[in-house]
Amino acid sequence: MEKLNNIHILKTISIVFLSLLALFLVIAIFITIDGYKKRDYKLDIKYINGNTVELSNKLPISDEIGKSYKGTGVEKGIVEYKEFILSNKNEGKINYEIYLTKTHNKNKDIRSNYIKLYLTDDSNNPLKNFDKKQMISYYDLFALNDKPGSKLLYNGTLSSGESKTFILRSWVSDTYIISSESERFGFDIEARLK
Repeated sequence: MEKLNNIHILKTISIVFLSLLALFLVIAIFITIDGYKKRDYKLDIKYINGNTVELSNKLPISDEIGKSYKGTGVEKGIVEYKEFILSNKNEGKINYEIYLTKTHNKNKDIRSNYIKLYLTDDSNNPLKNFDKKQMISYYDLFALNDKPGSKLLYNGTLSSGESKTFILRSWVSDTYIISSESERFGFDIEARLK
């Protein structure tokens, strides 16, 4: 009888020990998952010359001039040159999106199909979708469902410690017919983790 009692006590202790071990493992897994979810990944953005683009209908220009613009020598609002750097200072790889958010102005808007965009790297190499003969207009960009008034310009991946420099040129197409009425088109360049 005493032997059966000892076996019963050993089984009970084993069950309690295994139950506590299982509970500990479950808690450890939840802490790890929760910690992973709360990891504070950030995308660092540095705008060299601001992030707001304001174009006017003063002087539409050709795609060749717009694509080759170096950022100086032209009145503001005719062609815009915006340089910015995205950096990943996180431990892991991140996915990002560069998007444009339309700004509101007091004047009538230039139709978005006349707003031409050209995105390159810092060596002036056109990025994917911007290397085609047909220029991309603001109108051609995909709308972001979760950001009303915003359109996706580009997306990509940055490895840990990697930085990329982007140059966005924008202008009013020479197919635009100049009117006596003042018209404008503006947007902000923004980026986020995807």
